[in-house]
Amino acid sequence: MRNTTSMPSSATADRLQAFRFVVVGLANTGFGYAVILVGLFAGLGDIVANALGYAAGLVMSFTLNSRWTFRASASRAAFARYLAVFLFCFGMNLAIVLSARQLGLVDNPVVHLFGISVYSIFFYVGTARFVFGQDKPFSLPLTENWPELSVLTALIGAYVLLWNVPVSHDVIWQMWIARQMLGGATLYRDILELNPPLWFWIALPVEWVAVKLGISAKTAIVAFVFIYMTFAIALLARSIRDLAPASRAILLIAAFLAFTLIGAPDFAQREHLALIAAVPYTILIARRADGREPDWTLALLIGCFASIGLALKHYFALVPILLELWLLTRDGRKWRPLRPEVVTMGAAAILYGIAIVTLAPDYLNAIVPMLTTAYFGYESSWIMVLINPPVFWWVLALGVVLAPWPQQNSCSAAAVLAAIGFALSYVAQQKGWRYHAVPAIGMLVIALAALLEPHRSWGSVLRNVALVFVLSLALVTSALIGPYKNISQDEISQLLKDVPRRGVVMMVTANPSRIWPMVDDWGYVWPSRHFALWMLTAFSQDLKKNGELSPKLAEMANLIRSQTAVDLSCNPPDVIIVDNLERSKASSVEPIGFLSEDQAFDAVFSNYTRDRSIGRFTSYVKAAGWQPSRPKDCRMIY
Repeated sequence: MRNTTSMPSSATADRLQAFRFVVVGLANTGFGYAVILVGLFAGLGDIVANALGYAAGLVMSFTLNSRWTFRASASRAAFARYLAVFLFCFGMNLAIVLSARQLGLVDNPVVHLFGISVYSIFFYVGTARFVFGQDKPFSLPLTENWPELSVLTALIGAYVLLWNVPVSHDVIWQMWIARQMLGGATLYRDILELNPPLWFWIALPVEWVAVKLGISAKTAIVAFVFIYMTFAIALLARSIRDLAPASRAILLIAAFLAFTLIGAPDFAQREHLALIAAVPYTILIARRADGREPDWTLALLIGCFASIGLALKHYFALVPILLELWLLTRDGRKWRPLRPEVVTMGAAAILYGIAIVTLAPDYLNAIVPMLTTAYFGYESSWIMVLINPPVFWWVLALGVVLAPWPQQNSCSAAAVLAAIGFALSYVAQQKGWRYHAVPAIGMLVIALAALLEPHRSWGSVLRNVALVFVLSLALVTSALIGPYKNISQDEISQLLKDVPRRGVVMMVTANPSRIWPMVDDWGYVWPSRHFALWMLTAFSQDLKKNGELSPKLAEMANLIRSQTAVDLSCNPPDVIIVDNLERSKASSVEPIGFLSEDQAFDAVFSNYTRDRSIGRFTSYVKAAGWQPSRPKDCRMIY
C-alpha cells in the first residue's frame, strides 16, 4: 500500500517555495517602499531614497529567503551571489527611475512602484536559479564565472554614474541630423555634412527611440553606447572562455576600463565606438594565432560587430589589415582567408559602398567635390601632431610591452598591432586632436593588461609593477581630464541668457565647438544647413597665400553666402553670434564682411543690431517685429 502522506510532490514543493518567496517579497517590497516614501517626503530625492529603501531590506530578505523560502545555508558564498543578483536588479530599477526623470517624472511614487515590480521579477529568477538553485542545469557557479559577473556589475554601476555624461559637439550634431532626417530632411541636400553616412544612419534608430520615449538625444545615445559596450564585453568573454578565471578577469577589466575611463572624455565619438568594436575582433585574431578555432557563429557575430565601428572612418581599415597580415605570417600555409569574420567584414564593406551610391548619392555628387576643393587648412604641423602627450605615452607603453620579457602572448601582440593601426590613423588625419588618439590608447591598455601574470616570481613582480605603472598613467590622465567640457559654454550662456527655449540661434564661425553642443542641449533651434562654416579656414589660407580666392573657392564662397542667406530667411534667428576668428586658422576672414558680399544676406543682417560682446564673440539681436519673406521650400527644423 502506497504512503501518500510521506513527502509532498515536487510540484507542490515548488509551489510552496514560490508562495514563501512571494510572501517574503511582499513584506520586503512593502518595507522598502515605505522607506522610499519616507525618504521622498523627507526631501532626500530619488537616488538617495531609492538606495536607502533597498539597503534597508537587503539583509532581512536574504535571511528570510535563505532560512525559510529555500531552506538553504546562509553562507558567505550564497550572500555574495545574492548581492550580485541584487546589484544587477537594483541597476535595472535605477535605470528606470533615471529614465523617468528625463521624462519629467521627478520624485514620483508611481515610478518607484514600477521599478520595484521590474526589480522583483528579475530578482525572483536570479535568486531561485542562481543564488539558491545551483543544482539547476543552467545555473552559473560563482567560482567559475566571477569575472563576467563582476564586469557586468561594473557596467551597470558605470551606467548609473555616467548615464548623463556630457558628449561632444560632434555627437550632438550626429543626433540632430538624425532628428532632421526623421522629420523628412535629406542628408547631403538639406543638411551639408562632411562625413560619410554610416554614423548618421546608426543614429536614426537611437534618435527614433529618444523621440518616442520623450527623452533627450544625449540620454539615448549614452544608453546605446552602454549596450554596445556590454555586447563587446560579452563577445570578448565568449572568445576567452577557456582561459583561467584570473586571466579572463584581467582582460575583461582592461576592456571595461578602456571603454569607460579612457573613452569618457570623448564618449560616443567615432573613435570611441571604433575602439569598442575592435577589441573583440583583435582578441579573436589572437586566439586564432594560438591555434584556437572559435565557433563559426561567434566569429560571424564578431565580424558583424567589428564592421560597424571600423567602417566609421576609412582610416580604421588599417587595423584589420595589420592583424590579417600578422595572422598570415603566424599561420603561413595554414592561413585561410575565407573565415566567417573576414567574409562578414568584406561583405559589409561592399554593401556599405553600394548603400552610399544608391541611398546617399549626394555625398559623392555634392560633398566629395566640396572636400576636395576646400577641406584644407585644419592640419596641424607635424611637430604638434607628434609632440603630444598621448604620443609620449604610446612610446612609453610600447617600450614596456615590447621589452624582452620571459613570456609574451598573442593577445598582447594583437592588441599592439591594433594600437599601431589606430596610431597610424591618428597620424594620417594630421590634426593632433586628442579624441583621434583614444583607440590607440585603449588598445595599448589591453596590450599592457594582457601581459600581467599572477605568478609570484621576482621577474613577474618587476614586470607587473612596470605594467601597472604605465597603465595607471593612462587611466589617471583620463580620470583627470574627465568627461567632455566645452570651453566656450560660459560665454555662450551669457550671450543667450535672454533667449527662450525653442528660440532660433545662429553662430557665424569656422569651429562648430564654439556653439555646439550647447545650442541643442539648451533647446534652441539651429537654422543653418551647415554644422559650421568650416570652409572659412580654406578661404583664409588661400587669401593669405594668393591675396584672392582661386576660381573654385570663389564659386564655393558665393554658394555658401547664398545658402546662409536662404537659411536665415527661412528661420530668422532671434540672436546671431559672430566669432571674430582671432587666433584661429581662419583669422584672415572677417565673417560678416565675407557673408555681406551677398546682397540677400546683407539685407537680412541689416535687421540685426549689436547687443553685447564677450571675449571673441559678439551677439546681434533681431529687430522687433521684423520677419523676412520666406523663400520657397523652407523646411521645418526639429
